[in-house]
Amino acid sequence: MKTDRKVVIALVLFMGVMGALWAGGPIFFAGRDDPTAIDHKAVRKTVDASCTQLRADLAAVPTGGASVDRAEAENRAVEQFTGRIRALGPESLAKDEPVERWLGDWEQIVAARRQAVREGSGFRTPVVDG
Repeated sequence: MKTDRKVVIALVLFMGVMGALWAGGPIFFAGRDDPTAIDHKAVRKTVDASCTQLRADLAAVPTGGASVDRAEAENRAVEQFTGRIRALGPESLAKDEPVERWLGDWEQIVAARRQAVREGSGFRTPVVDG
């Protein structure tokens, strides 16, 4: 009988702890940064707007003319894109862990593309699924 009572008490305590974690988890872990996503509201809002503007800027680049001129116009559009996001300031960007690395990737693409143009070698901007 005492063993059954101990098991029941242990089970009730365990369920109480689990219930408290389930109910309090969102409170305890709220505001934690997901290192795999841009999830801070102010940063995400600026990134979304900047992405929309970048798509419009890239679509506005004339298709005719020298490929070097087109590449540089696209590079400038990306620099404006990263500049809009960096304008949030280091404190805001620090609230969202992956943003600095992500912006650094964009800046490396622009630098590598300019280097390829200077050297006269081919460069293709990486794209999803290809």
